[in-house]
Amino acid sequence: MKFFSLRWKISGILILSNIFLGAVIVFIVHRTVMESLESELIERGKSLGLDLSQYIGELILEEDVVGLTGIITRLLSFETAQYILILDDEGNVIADTFNGDIPQELSMRSVSIEINEYAPELITIKDIEEVCYDIIVPVAEGSLGFIRIGMKRSYIIEKVQHTNNYIFLSVLVVTIIGIIIVYFLANKIINPILNLAHTANEISTGKLDEKVAVKTNDEINYMAEAVERLRESLNIALARLNKNKTRRI
Repeated sequence: MKFFSLRWKISGILILSNIFLGAVIVFIVHRTVMESLESELIERGKSLGLDLSQYIGELILEEDVVGLTGIITRLLSFETAQYILILDDEGNVIADTFNGDIPQELSMRSVSIEINEYAPELITIKDIEEVCYDIIVPVAEGSLGFIRIGMKRSYIIEKVQHTNNYIFLSVLVVTIIGIIIVYFLANKIINPILNLAHTANEISTGKLDEKVAVKTNDEINYMAEAVERLRESLNIALARLNKNKTRRI
């Protein structure tokens, strides 16, 4: 049977438990952070749309495409916004941030403000390889038009990935520190056991003069006292045996 050191068994248990705990933490944090950031991103998109709707009504009435395009282009400086479309009350695009080359995934979708208010639709735009939350905000309750804002889902993925990396690094550091601590603690446990085993081997070969010198404050000390009693009993038994032999002679 292959021998495995107790030191490595304890270290292995620590490593496996830390890996399992780390995986559980990553799963919980991933889910929690994902939901939190998703809600935050959608609310940020709605706020951006509401702010924009406050001062583009007149530009829509004047059909000022240049003015509308300039405003929405400047708003794309937000790291979380991928695109902005301005639509009239019939759903036709007036201004956009694609320079007129609107992806088919967006142009083919009709505006449904009731559904969108409950849960913005996720749209995959293949041309730019980006998944966005398509948020629709009405202008003057839809009588003047609508604003469609695409909020990058990759923003959430990056933040979650950063959090996961931080957790993984923390678990790794804790595991390494734990292994170092276990190594020294294991020595304190294993060394008395090895000394006790050495003494037991000496006794088995008939060397009964050396006392058991293991002194601890745990169960190992009970074992050492038991071995010491065994040594003394054998010593006494051998002395009696030798004495009886002498008498017979």
